[in-house]
Amino acid sequence: METSPSSCQIFKLLSVLLRYPDEDLKVCLPDVGSCLAQFPESPAITNCMDFLTYLETTPLRSLQEEYTRTFDLNGTTCLNLTFHEWGDSRERGMALVDLKQLYKAEGYEPLAGELPDYLPMMLEFLTVCPDLTCAQLVSQYSKHISALAGRLKERGSPYSRPVEVVSLICQEHTATGD
Repeated sequence: METSPSSCQIFKLLSVLLRYPDEDLKVCLPDVGSCLAQFPESPAITNCMDFLTYLETTPLRSLQEEYTRTFDLNGTTCLNLTFHEWGDSRERGMALVDLKQLYKAEGYEPLAGELPDYLPMMLEFLTVCPDLTCAQLVSQYSKHISALAGRLKERGSPYSRPVEVVSLICQEHTATGD
């Protein structure tokens, strides 16, 4: 998979946008907006810019409540991708171990306190991992990301926009074999 610099950059920006909202996120939003503005206009970039506006204009406490309600209190919309395939089964435990070993083998230091299947962390990893590894992960989790985007859209969640962008990029890579 030949990941273009723009795909890597957008994965990095999406990893930032999809993390738990805190003061650090609020502070970096202007930089994220500047980076997004450098991309050619497209529906994906429009979705990201609309979501960025939501983050900028919504009080932090409200953002945190929405994030928790959306991702932490509802298993069908959690950001831990292996959960969507295996729930809390033994197979999921093995998949988490495999991801952790993959990160270690590639010299990637995961975010402290997060499981290795946490979507923002995986997006960040996709920006630095070898093309073959990227292709394998995108292929393996694309259907779960797509389903997550659909569920978020059905619920009317503002988070549907960035997750739809992730889904579209993954589908493009899977379809073209990039």
